[in-house]
Amino acid sequence: MKDWKKDIVFIGHFALDNIIVRNRRSKSQSLGGGVTYGSLSAYHYNPKANIGIISIVGKKFDEENFSIFKDTKIDLRGIIRDGKETTKYLIDYHETGRNLRLISKARDFEIKDIEFPIDFFPAKAVHLTPIADEFSSDFLHKLADHSITNNSIIGIDVQGLIRDFDKEGNLIMKKNSTIRPLIFKMLQKFGSRMFFKASDKEALAVTEHTQNELIESTELLGETGAYIFTTLGDKGLYFSAPGHPVVHFNAYCPKRREDETGAGDCFMAILLLELSKLLPEERTYKKISEIIRIASAGSSFLIEEKGPNGFQSKNTILSRINPQNEIRNEFINHN
Repeated sequence: MKDWKKDIVFIGHFALDNIIVRNRRSKSQSLGGGVTYGSLSAYHYNPKANIGIISIVGKKFDEENFSIFKDTKIDLRGIIRDGKETTKYLIDYHETGRNLRLISKARDFEIKDIEFPIDFFPAKAVHLTPIADEFSSDFLHKLADHSITNNSIIGIDVQGLIRDFDKEGNLIMKKNSTIRPLIFKMLQKFGSRMFFKASDKEALAVTEHTQNELIESTELLGETGAYIFTTLGDKGLYFSAPGHPVVHFNAYCPKRREDETGAGDCFMAILLLELSKLLPEERTYKKISEIIRIASAGSSFLIEEKGPNGFQSKNTILSRINPQNEIRNEFINHN
């Protein structure tokens, strides 16, 4: 049995989100990023889990921003204060969606950032939560080969890998010629240790497919040997596992819809935390399918509250897993 130091470690930039909601004429600031939403989702799901965060913020980052973690046991010793900048976004919500603009960015990750003296490894699961292209191909390659992570399952949300920004900081998508080789090489490198999440638009961008080819996109990504989740909002998700055809899972219906921010982070956190309990031979297709339903139900609760709130315990989440609570749609369900 491995001498595990952590059940799950989240790696990525924190974000200081400056939020404007036009229809409410309100402005606010909150701590965001996948490391925030993911770690808090994991903690509330299982308060006994050993959770760590590795992130980079500026040297003058206000400690008060971490108050959201004060009543948790999440290990923050992996937070590195380096340089002048912290990653900051301006999020402008309007009637048809939101605009995202990068105000500043912390430095990119280097492989030394995960090494000693940060004694978080070996960890059962590692979730990479890029939000501003902070992981280089060199970092990802070294992470895949590193002795302290070679027994970990690895999760990643692709959104931060394919983000680029114009001179004003407005969010744009990287050109496919840049992102496609990087992402496919990464998936092949990690293989069956990798659990990869992309939205429908992100999956289509990576695979150069059109909107009616989502299943094909998921299949193509899955040919790398990794586990693939192509998320579709309230239409559920497509799932590809090595050696299995793509299947569709319905989403679960929230009581109300306030804010979808962090729903994917919540999904991945619960998924990886549940998978981390299992030995490799116990990660059967049937078991992973059960865990997908749990993680989907968990993310439905997060949508019910604004900001990093709405996190629920495992028992509460399990109570929502019922066919009557699923959102039925036009997709053919292959389960």
